[in-house]
Order: sequence, then structure tokens, then C-alpha cells
Amino acid sequence: MNKRYLILFLLGFIFLFFIFRNELIDLFNFIKLNVIEIQTSISNEINSIKNQSIKIKSLTKENLKLREKIAYLNSLLYNCKDLNKLKYIKDSNLILTKTISYAKLPDFSEIYIDYNPKGKLPQGLVYNNLAAGIVAKKVGDYSLAYLNSNKNTSYTVYILDKNSSIPGIFYGKIDTIKYIPKFKTIKKGDLVITSGLDGIFYKGAKVGIIENIKQTNLYQEAKVKLFYNNLEPSYFYVVKRKIKGGENGFNKH
Repeated sequence: MNKRYLILFLLGFIFLFFIFRNELIDLFNFIKLNVIEIQTSISNEINSIKNQSIKIKSLTKENLKLREKIAYLNSLLYNCKDLNKLKYIKDSNLILTKTISYAKLPDFSEIYIDYNPKGKLPQGLVYNNLAAGIVAKKVGDYSLAYLNSNKNTSYTVYILDKNSSIPGIFYGKIDTIKYIPKFKTIKKGDLVITSGLDGIFYKGAKVGIIENIKQTNLYQEAKVKLFYNNLEPSYFYVVKRKIKGGENGFNKH
């Protein structure tokens, strides 16, 4: 019974196939073309995704390079801004230098500067005719410098009044002038400049003004409000030591 139905089904299918052969062939071709189109579309999409991935990787690399260039240009811009604040002085006794890094964090008063000394140390550091510190020692091709706020900084100064220049020695960190002659009259607000007599600075770089005065047994001491006390050092001039006949060969600026 089942065989008879199967035979009838096959005969019916063959009969229908011959009747609708062209339609079936067209349907088959239509399905085949659509399958090919779908395969082609999927393949193109996959290739497009691969190309986009390659392009994204390439753009990412370019973006990183551009960021590095932007960071470099920004650093140059900041350096130019810092340099723009520094007054240009053309003098063979002054050598332009820049800060490389802090020397011993968290101490912000010791810095490395791009300066390779040829002469004796210490040498003065000035910023816009303000005494900023001293170049202390050579370190490789660079130098270690102490700013005014460092305990190792010291240099000779004058306290100016109307009639005379009163000598003393400035000490960093405590911002104090010691060994001021007791018989000399000083007062709050007096201007303090470098004396130049120690060969570290030229005469006349501004240090600060007197804030407080203390009397000791043999000398006077004076607290100084500094003009330069910057924790973000950038550019300086190094005062080149130039001793001739026992005197400093510096010009006043």
C-alpha cells in the first residue's frame, strides 16, 4: 500500500516537473543568483570590515604620533612663554641657561641646569636682574644649582641706605643677612643688592628688602623679603666669573 502511494507520488512529481519545468528552472536560477549575491555581499562586508580595521589601526598610530607632536609643540610653547618673561641681556659675562629638572624631590630648591662650567664655582644665577641662587658644582655636562630658598646658598650683599652701602652675608632658606656691622643703621624697607665682592655675582643684582632686624652681641641680622623665590624655575643667566687684578669685571644691569 505504501509502495503504491510512493509510486503515485513520484509519478505525480515527475508529471508536475515536466509541466512546470521552466518555472522550476527559473525559480532555481533565481534562488541561486540570490544566494550568490548574498555570498558576495557578505564577502564584501567582511572585506570592508577588515579594511576598516586596518584603517582604524593606521589612524590610531597616526593619532598617537600627532599627540606626541602636539605634546612636544606644547612643551616648546611653554618654554617660549617662560623665555619671553626673561629679559634679554647681551653681555659676555652672562650666560643663558635653562632648568633641566629638580635635583632632589621633594626639595624644590635644588635644580640641574643646562650649563657646563669652564671656570671656578660657585657662580651666581640671576633672573631679570634678580639674584636667584648660585651654581654650586658640575655634574657631568650639567650643573647643580641652589636657589635662594636652599640652605647651601650664601653670597655677599649690600644693604642700601641714603648715604652708604652696608655689607653683610645672605644665607638661604632662613632668608637672613648676617654679620651686618652693629654701628651701621639699617631699617625696614631698605633695598638689598649683591655686592659682587665675592666673585659670585656682579654688583647690583636685586635680592630683596629688609623685613625685620635683630640685634646680637657683635653684629646685626636682618630678615629679607626676597624678590625672587620661584618654585617653578625656568631660564636664568649664569654670572661668569671674571676676576682681573683682584676686582670683578662685571657690569651693573
